[in-house]
Amino acid sequence: MLSHLILKIKRKDTSFYSFLYNVAKSLKAFNLPCVRPVHLPLYYFDCFVKRTVRWAIHKVWSEPLFRARCQVVGKDLSLPNGIPYVIGSHLKICLGDNVKIMRSTIGASKVFDQPVLKVGNNSHIGYGTIISVSRRIVIGDNCLIGPHCLIMDSDDHPINPEKRLRRETVEKKNVLAVNIGNNVWLGGYCAILKGVTIGDNSVIAAHSVVTKDVTSNCVYAGSPARAILRDIDKL
Repeated sequence: MLSHLILKIKRKDTSFYSFLYNVAKSLKAFNLPCVRPVHLPLYYFDCFVKRTVRWAIHKVWSEPLFRARCQVVGKDLSLPNGIPYVIGSHLKICLGDNVKIMRSTIGASKVFDQPVLKVGNNSHIGYGTIISVSRRIVIGDNCLIGPHCLIMDSDDHPINPEKRLRRETVEKKNVLAVNIGNNVWLGGYCAILKGVTIGDNSVIAAHSVVTKDVTSNCVYAGSPARAILRDIDKL
């Protein structure tokens, strides 16, 4: 009945319904006047309350629970957006000091019994990043992982279509560890695929797909990623 009435108002079937439509449109367009001396302090109060609540939740809920889930955790863990989504109870997570993990997904496949994700000191994993671990992924110290990156040490599914239909896992021989060196910067939306080693200090440009090893002190870009600048330490 209510949906039928709303439809009549939207269609403005009669002058009465047209009047109701105009009233609703006016109410929707109405904005409360801004009184700066009143609303600006309220704005800062709102920010203070929200930040305080987030800090409290982080300290008494998110951080202790995620620490309990990890195998090793250093000091000053930061989870600004809450607990990362972890798939696979057999996954071992080892974090260094001052690690910051934005809201992201960390998953483990069924190929090996104890897959390991290791993140070094002072490293930052950006929002929306997906890390898929079949055996071992290592992220070094002082790394910056941009938002919505993908890091995986296997293809996650067999290439053979019949095996995919049977929901088989990838073969162990097709799992190749990923090693990201120290002080590496991955731009947003990068994909780091199986078997890749990224050397220290290198930069991977946004939206790049890395399929082969990256040498140290270089900038790589593209799909597949190629070196576009070498010896960045000389800049």
